[in-house]
Amino acid sequence: MDLPQLLDIITLEHVDAETFVGRSPVDRDRPVYGGQLLAQAVMAAAGTVEAGRVPHSLHAYFIRSGAARTPIEYRVEAIRDGRSFSHRSVIALQDDREIFRQMMSFQVPGDGLRHQEPLEIEPGIDPATMTQYRHWVEALSDNKDHGWFGEILPLDLRLQDPPPARPRSPITGTLRIWMRMLGHVPTDDPCIHAALLAWMSDKTISDMTMYPHARSWTDTDHNILSLDHTMYFFEPARADEWILFTHETPATAGGRGLARGDMVTLDGHRIGALSQEALLLAP
Repeated sequence: MDLPQLLDIITLEHVDAETFVGRSPVDRDRPVYGGQLLAQAVMAAAGTVEAGRVPHSLHAYFIRSGAARTPIEYRVEAIRDGRSFSHRSVIALQDDREIFRQMMSFQVPGDGLRHQEPLEIEPGIDPATMTQYRHWVEALSDNKDHGWFGEILPLDLRLQDPPPARPRSPITGTLRIWMRMLGHVPTDDPCIHAALLAWMSDKTISDMTMYPHARSWTDTDHNILSLDHTMYFFEPARADEWILFTHETPATAGGRGLARGDMVTLDGHRIGALSQEALLLAP
């Protein structure tokens, strides 16, 4: 899938004022990608909000696996429209069964207090020269035939200062993964860029929950299922420019792992934060 195809995937069919229909890539054999649900739900909610209001947060639950060859119906409920904020609830259904639910809030951009904790970015670094994340994961994995390694993505994924993949040992601390869309996004619409960032955000965040156990989600008989996902958008950013996604996991317990991180531009400007809880399927 290339960028034009992804932009087509997140463009929903408008059925009525509160109902939209989305679809998955025609060649996908696995269940619906969670980032697709996040992105399409952003677009569905944005389609019911007054122009000029931009996403500032979302909170989502993955309830059931989605079938990639079945259309997805998105039903939007307008919870409240205030002078500055709009709140929306989005449920995604297939065959009248709810597979996903997302709450979103939009805000009229405005001035106010500003503060950021510093995050050091080395001046002049070029993420394009860094290790491809997929190559590092492949070296780490015991299953070189995993389908993810051959998947065509509209996304450049680069790992800064990669830990050694071999010998396998627990990996803790913070991973820095740089991402950008491959190609130019032909719009400045902040809702579309927020949807693309949501799509990107689910690609690697929960991988981190396996690494402290010296395992990879691509290992034989291992997998990760997303349970819930949260994003905060501090201000709009372009998905076709380099964004650093920091990843760390404070704990795994009860067969679940929590991963969290920040989104930072190449000039060290924080533009958002995210977290995800995942179910760890490992023998």
